[in-house]
Amino acid sequence: MKSILLLAACAAALTGCAGVEMAVRARATPDFAATERTYAFAGNQSDAAEGEDADYASAVARRLSELGYVAAPAQTARYRVALSHDTHPASVSVVYASCAGGAPCGTVPPPRAPGFPWPGAKTYVHSLTLRFFDRADGREVYAVSVVKRDRERKAPRTIADLVAAALARAPFASGPQSERGDGDSRNGRTDWKVTLRENGPRAPPSVIDIEQ
Repeated sequence: MKSILLLAACAAALTGCAGVEMAVRARATPDFAATERTYAFAGNQSDAAEGEDADYASAVARRLSELGYVAAPAQTARYRVALSHDTHPASVSVVYASCAGGAPCGTVPPPRAPGFPWPGAKTYVHSLTLRFFDRADGREVYAVSVVKRDRERKAPRTIADLVAAALARAPFASGPQSERGDGDSRNGRTDWKVTLRENGPRAPPSVIDIEQ
């Protein structure tokens, strides 16, 4: 019994200390967020949204408010924010060493019958993209996308993680931004990795590292 409790405690400790890593890509114009920071969600991504759309919009609105952005009517808001999200199983491929370097590979054998679906063995890819458009001329002035991989098709913390990572560096100016390396300033685009610490199912995650 003591061994079981000890293992459980170790597992809990490891889970609490482990960071969640996500890949982020952003693209910005130099004048993004230099002036008025009012926004409205595009299309039906407003209070009328339902289900996951509403959950994502609510989480994004909370984070934007923390960053100093103010929700405003669509007719007067400086930015229109388009939000899109997706979850799908990660694709799996098998690469044979004998096929490397363009070597000819024989006929692909027929697929085997599916085996027992081991619990938690499937990997899912979750993504979130936010695009900011200037109301004055319709230009896209900022876009950020984040991707997370895990073994849960749907989890309450997924939305919080994606939003926290996507807006970990907003407003984001184009050009080098990382303290550990240079950004890719081509077309104002930069990639980085965000590591989060999950603080429980009801608490927002904390950003513990941003690395180029």
